[in-house]
Amino acid sequence: MMRHVLLALLLVLAACSEEPAAPPAANESVERPTAPGPEAPLPTPKAPSPAVDASTIPAAFRGEWNRTTADCGTGNNDSRLRIEAKRLRFYESSGDVVAVHGEGRTITVRARYSGEGETWEDARSFTLSQDGNTLSADGIERARCR
Repeated sequence: MMRHVLLALLLVLAACSEEPAAPPAANESVERPTAPGPEAPLPTPKAPSPAVDASTIPAAFRGEWNRTTADCGTGNNDSRLRIEAKRLRFYESSGDVVAVHGEGRTITVRARYSGEGETWEDARSFTLSQDGNTLSADGIERARCR
């Protein structure tokens, strides 16, 4: 039995090994890479792409948002939302940004929240209107405060 196992193992190993490449025939030419001469320009290295911070909310979304602009700056409305680069502040809770996904007019922000004696982690999607003056999130449309 052991002999059959060893034979099977040898057959598997033999099947997996690569055959060495055959040398070129006498009438075949072999292309060898050449270094660029003094007349050949060296390739220009690509500039590094700008760093993207996946934990920062884009500037277009930042500011104070409220269901009615009359309540802007007062804190009188429980729909108030203040968006900072790394923090979301709601009426009775706030969250530190963990990650931001998306681009353009819609992003999803994952944050660690605390409020009313509790802590939790959640993701929320935010969509800006074409003119950037209305923010939709959680089924609520808020106007940009000026």
